[in-house]
Amino acid sequence: MNLKTTLLLILVSFATQSFAQKFQKSAILKGINTLPMPDTGKFVSVFFSTNEEPHIIATHNLAAQVEVSATIIMTGALGKGQIFAIGSSEYFESKLLSDQNVQKLLKNIIQNARTHANKLKVAVTKTADAALINALKANKAKVYIADSNKLQPHTDIYFLTNDVKDTAALKVIEKYIADGGSLVYGSPYPNIFKNRDPNKSYLNDLIKINALLSKAGIFNSYTLLMTEQAKDSLTLTKEPFYLLLKNILSELGKSSPQATSPTEYAYGIEPTLDLAFSNNPDTSRMIKKIKSVLSISDSLPIPTLKKPLDISTAAKKAGYQFSKYLFEKSHNKENSSDFIYPESKSFPGEVPKNARRGTELIDIAVQVGSQGLADPYPNYFRLHSTGVYVPAGEKVNIVIDPKYKSQYLKAQIGIHNDDLRHLDQLERSGFDLTRSFELEKDTTTIFSPYGGLLYIRIPDSSTLKSISITANGVVKAPYYKLEKNKLTEWANIKNNPAPWTELATDKIILTVPTYRIKNLENPDYLLKLWDQIMDADADLAIINRTRTHPERIVVDNQVAYGYMFTVWDKIVVPNDESCGLMLNDKMLKEKGSWGHFHELGHRHQFWGLDMDEVGEVTTNLYTMYVYDKVLKKGLYNHEGMESKDKVKQKINSYLQNQPTFEKWGKEPFTALCMYIQIIEHFGWESIIKANKIYREMDPRKYYGHSLSNQQRIDLWYTTICKTTNANLSSFFEIWKIPVSEKAKTATKKYETWIPQEFAIYLPH
Repeated sequence: MNLKTTLLLILVSFATQSFAQKFQKSAILKGINTLPMPDTGKFVSVFFSTNEEPHIIATHNLAAQVEVSATIIMTGALGKGQIFAIGSSEYFESKLLSDQNVQKLLKNIIQNARTHANKLKVAVTKTADAALINALKANKAKVYIADSNKLQPHTDIYFLTNDVKDTAALKVIEKYIADGGSLVYGSPYPNIFKNRDPNKSYLNDLIKINALLSKAGIFNSYTLLMTEQAKDSLTLTKEPFYLLLKNILSELGKSSPQATSPTEYAYGIEPTLDLAFSNNPDTSRMIKKIKSVLSISDSLPIPTLKKPLDISTAAKKAGYQFSKYLFEKSHNKENSSDFIYPESKSFPGEVPKNARRGTELIDIAVQVGSQGLADPYPNYFRLHSTGVYVPAGEKVNIVIDPKYKSQYLKAQIGIHNDDLRHLDQLERSGFDLTRSFELEKDTTTIFSPYGGLLYIRIPDSSTLKSISITANGVVKAPYYKLEKNKLTEWANIKNNPAPWTELATDKIILTVPTYRIKNLENPDYLLKLWDQIMDADADLAIINRTRTHPERIVVDNQVAYGYMFTVWDKIVVPNDESCGLMLNDKMLKEKGSWGHFHELGHRHQFWGLDMDEVGEVTTNLYTMYVYDKVLKKGLYNHEGMESKDKVKQKINSYLQNQPTFEKWGKEPFTALCMYIQIIEHFGWESIIKANKIYREMDPRKYYGHSLSNQQRIDLWYTTICKTTNANLSSFFEIWKIPVSEKAKTATKKYETWIPQEFAIYLPH
């Protein structure tokens, strides 16, 4: 908003200007140097702006060691009145109200809301804490409980600490504010989230009062921050530009805007612009300004492998995102089940128009539950393949037995759910391509503008052993399950018309483009080899070879992070020559695939017990173990580490160039040499025994309450000393691994060992 416009608004509406001045940051924070966060472990809800009017009073970092802020206190005008919004109703309860600064904040709100000399009249909800009522009375206010949001005449302030779902009540409150009243809103969302049904979508618990708040430019989001340390406080200094819409547009409109990190964009700029689009009419001045600043055209950009799309700046990223948003609105996507994204033709791909759409009865063996690895949260919904495909823009009916309606089943279309918009260039659509539907009725109609393989998602806590569903209107996909399908069926299966294929065992599922399997002659050979690889990983990780659920390797035209990456429910790999290698059992036996084996290693690492520095090191113990035990190729199979002599050269290069623990931790293949020395001398049995000790500790216990890094260093040291029956203190010292004196004392009973080549590095 420019100065001229601001001056005009001041002349037009003196009442609004007068009230806004009273709720300016300086007035609200008068006499306050700090404001507390709630107790450790408590949540606070975050606010966003939906237009250029609101002001930010206080912020807080998203999380410890994350230098990105979120808004916790915000004010905005509505007609002649204004809203004060704070991220938790606890600020109006006894614990926080006992804090002198919170008391001062309450006093400032009261003083700045006063518009007359008469006694202040304040309304509160029937659930208001007694401490709030007492504090208001101590400030000489007349307090009454608002019955069903029926506000008495001449009410100065309304303290609201719960959601308002009734539209009639919302209209009452809106008129009250527009006529000059003050709404003080303490977000109930932390409590709503705490008491939610975790098996249901958070969409069931959306805050309805946002319909009112957004008219003042405020949106109470579903982002929650947790207080992570005692005596934590809010930030009261000037907020970063990416938290307010007016500042975002000002910055992105510059010829050389300041750089933003992916986190700043994802948690500040993107949701703010998103909410602006969804809370302002398409013809509004606000939307026209955003379109102008972001240079959004009427045509939809379609990124492909042959014609990538540049989104290297925040303005370009936002322009790409919201050109798609406007395209969707112009094509009535929300009310159209036959809507198709143009980019879906190139990825995930088209189903031939003449391909048969049919009805399939699908039996699914339920595979859920933890197997000791770093699995998702307890209420995670595990994907189960169906072997059928949902074409883009076509309706499919899922029919379930009534007995399943209470089992929280979900249908998911597609598997490519990675958001790529943090990248500088797109080679396919940058959005989550999947769609999910809750199966709560006998028949549920599902559809997707992208299309994709059909999955049934089942809670990890489910006790079901199997389910059967009927899918109407689906296309058969090439789906081959080891020991379920026969090799004689393969010739027909691989010609099924869907653009994506799954090759599966009970231990692993490979999701690949269908054209990649046209030359695959014997999937049994391939899948049996992958099962051997999975069994080797299980043996080294000390888990049962009979898995509770399979791991998934998913091919993508564009990988979101690095060359390949691993998260708890999948491994994502590129659609390049490595995909051909993954599907060729002869080449795998001959060459192996360090990348795929490495990513599978990540799934089996001892997260929570491994020291910080070895995240990219101990994963390769699994890689090496597969090369050695499955492919029979020994320990030396990586470039630069092709032999024992090459490993010695790498070790000497490190030790002869001012070695430090920091260097060791930043050079994964140098660090791996240390493990190789142990394996060379003591054999894999020393590692297996160490892993058994770790497994018996159950690393899952340490995910949320991790040991200190020094404790984990000492744990590795004492464990490997025990399993080798050797004192490795000199060995660790030469490598510069900082073991504590207490841990060294515990291993003095063992005989000292160092490899022969280390003799020259001993002190003389």
